[in-house]
Amino acid sequence: MSGFYMRVLASDHVFYQGRVEAVTLPGDDGERTVLAHHADSIISIREGELRFRDVEENWHEAIVGLGFAEMINNRLTILVDTAERPEDIDRKRAEEAKARAEEQLRQKQSMQEYYMSKASLARAMTRLSATNKKNIV
Repeated sequence: MSGFYMRVLASDHVFYQGRVEAVTLPGDDGERTVLAHHADSIISIREGELRFRDVEENWHEAIVGLGFAEMINNRLTILVDTAERPEDIDRKRAEEAKARAEEQLRQKQSMQEYYMSKASLARAMTRLSATNKKNIV
């Protein structure tokens, strides 16, 4: 299988760049897999687990926040607000973030604050899910 170039950019760092064979993205309507020579497109990304297989056939995982992916000319660029490896997640911090977000949602807030609190809760839940999965394997 021929590969393609992928670059994952988080808001504060370059998470990954290199050749890959397959990428599975968490989208609004479920997971999407991108292979070499995929049609040019823009894909919305939700909080969740991004998986990709490099050209040496090793699978990698990342927990990503909101963003989008752009496939043009057999090059995939993924822009997300956060990207981290599951093994780098601090479970205690994720639990504290979840508790803070739940408390904020119980408070009276503006619409903007409400949506930010919902995003914080979704991010914390995704991070906790990844740590649970890591502990099971």
